[in-house]
Amino acid sequence: MKLRDLFKTHKTEKITAIAFLVIIFGMLWGLLFTEHNVRDDFLEDYRTTILPGTPLIERVAGAIDSLEKTIDNDTYKREEYIDFYGRVQKLLGKRIIVDIGYGELYKTKYGQIAYAVPRQDVSEELENIFQLKEELDKLNIPLLYIQAPFKLPAHEQQLPEHLKDHANENADRFLNGLDAAGIDYFDLRENYWSGEMNQNQLFFNTDHHWTINGAFSSYAEIAEILNTEYGFHIDKKYTDLNNFNQKVFREYYLGSMGRRVGESYGGTDDFTLITPKFDTSYTVYEREYGAEKVFEGDFRKAVLTNSYLEEGTPPETNRYAVYHGDNAELQFVNHNVRGGRLLMLKDSFGLPVYSFLSTGLHEVRALDVRLFQDSVSEYAEEHRPDLVIILYNADCFGSNMFNFKGK
Repeated sequence: MKLRDLFKTHKTEKITAIAFLVIIFGMLWGLLFTEHNVRDDFLEDYRTTILPGTPLIERVAGAIDSLEKTIDNDTYKREEYIDFYGRVQKLLGKRIIVDIGYGELYKTKYGQIAYAVPRQDVSEELENIFQLKEELDKLNIPLLYIQAPFKLPAHEQQLPEHLKDHANENADRFLNGLDAAGIDYFDLRENYWSGEMNQNQLFFNTDHHWTINGAFSSYAEIAEILNTEYGFHIDKKYTDLNNFNQKVFREYYLGSMGRRVGESYGGTDDFTLITPKFDTSYTVYEREYGAEKVFEGDFRKAVLTNSYLEEGTPPETNRYAVYHGDNAELQFVNHNVRGGRLLMLKDSFGLPVYSFLSTGLHEVRALDVRLFQDSVSEYAEEHRPDLVIILYNADCFGSNMFNFKGK
């Protein structure tokens, strides 16, 4: 190489390094001096993910994770960077996008963003539910496990051909274990996929959750099972969609996976809000870490968290959480219905379902065992529900969703 060419190479490297440093310092300036409050965002994430009493080493590790997450989420012009990246991937015709959280995200043949679930050993989950069943039997409180669907159905290959999703396989092995042990379960998946709604109507394109209409259809099935098998008396008017308002917000929601690939790549979803036409009267209690909030009024005022749908909020706002969720303990008291007391252990798929169930029952309690710190059976003994339901989707295995003993 000639000296002149070597000089040009070094000059190019210097320019690249300077440009890189300018970008880094620009992002740091934006992080510290724009609308983001890094300190408050960090503390909020830390307090909601690191429970009181956590050992010191785990608290330190959790603090580091919360700080990394906060810096990632508050990065200056983060949405613009992601959207630009997604736009490039779309122009290149990519169906697979590398993601730090999911490993890889995929665009299915229906234009939806999805991820594949690995094979999980479900033996520990089975042991935990066996023990919970034994404890509830001593209290004469029945237990019902309800299997909600995963976004990718078992009957159709929607991912690129060389990829396999194991969510349904994991769920099948778990339900087989329940069947062998004589534990009641209800599998929503078959009817969910064979109904009148298509894939894009059943699941959000940019999020892993079922749509509100999809959740309502399963709620109606669950209510029927409660009536026929467990002695409940939920009036059919509470499961008839004709007795509910449906307000559609067009191109209003950018779900959790859409936020990771950008609006240009995944698009935005319509969001349908379903609320009762009939009169309702509630007191709702939200409890967490010894604190309690109380909401009173009709369904829209007490059950919904309306801030998620406020005018002017960006599409990346978690619209799905309008159905009151992400809390350790919730208690819905319906003053217009006299009978029926239900305890639901739920993941995020439960949000619309317990909200709709509350219209036809006097009391619905909901626990998220990832946040709830006490024993589920002791809680059931104290509050004496007519039935305990576990409602989880098929990506719940291999997590801490089956820790029923508390901390």
